[in-house]
Amino acid sequence: MPPSKMADDIPPRPSRSLAGKVAIVTGAGCEGDGLGNGRAISILLAEDGASVVCADIHSSWAKHTSALIEEEGKGESISCQGDVTKPTDCQSIVEAALSAFGRIDILVNNVGIMGARGTATNFDLDQWRRGLDVNVTSMANMAKFVVPEMLEKSETTDGIRGSIINIGSVAGLVGGTPHLLYPTSKGAVLNMTRAMAAHHGSDGIRVNCVCPGK
Repeated sequence: MPPSKMADDIPPRPSRSLAGKVAIVTGAGCEGDGLGNGRAISILLAEDGASVVCADIHSSWAKHTSALIEEEGKGESISCQGDVTKPTDCQSIVEAALSAFGRIDILVNNVGIMGARGTATNFDLDQWRRGLDVNVTSMANMAKFVVPEMLEKSETTDGIRGSIINIGSVAGLVGGTPHLLYPTSKGAVLNMTRAMAAHHGSDGIRVNCVCPGK
C-alpha cells in the first residue's frame, strides 16, 4: 500500500492539550514541600492547560499545591478542604469546582492510605474499616457526584464527556506486601474501575485505573 494511502487510513490523533478542561484531584496535597502523587498529578494537569481543583483533607496542603500551580503560571487552580469518605464533603468539592469553573471534565481519585497493618490473623478491625473507606468508598463517593455533572454536558470531544482515573497500585495486582489491607483495597479499586467503565462507558465517560509501583 502506498504511504499516502496508509496515512489516509489512520484516524487523526486526539489533541493532548487540556486547555478548557477542568480537573478535580483528590489527595492533591502533600506535607511540606514534598511531591506526592496527588501534587505531581495536579501540577502536570495544569501544565497541560487544565484548570485544577486541588482537594485534600488538609487545607494547607491543598493550598500549597494550588500555590505551586499559580507560581508556574501554566494553569488556574483552586484548593478545597474535604474528607472524601464523607459524601457531604464530596458534594462540596464538586460544587466548588462548578462555582469556580462551570464544568468538570476529569476526576482523579488519588486518595489512599496504607491502612490497617497485619495479616488476616492480627489486623485491627476499626483500622481495616477505615482503610476500606478511604481507599475504596471515597472513590465511589466522588464518582456519585461527578458523573451526573459530566452527563449534563451536551458537547463532547470525540464522544467523550469525561474521564475518571482511579489510582490503584501494583500491590492490588500482585499482592506481596506484609499487610493484608492495602493490596486488598487496591485490588478492589481495580475491579471497581472495571465496573464503573462498564456502567458509564456507553454514556461517553472513560474510567481507567493507574497502578503505580514496581
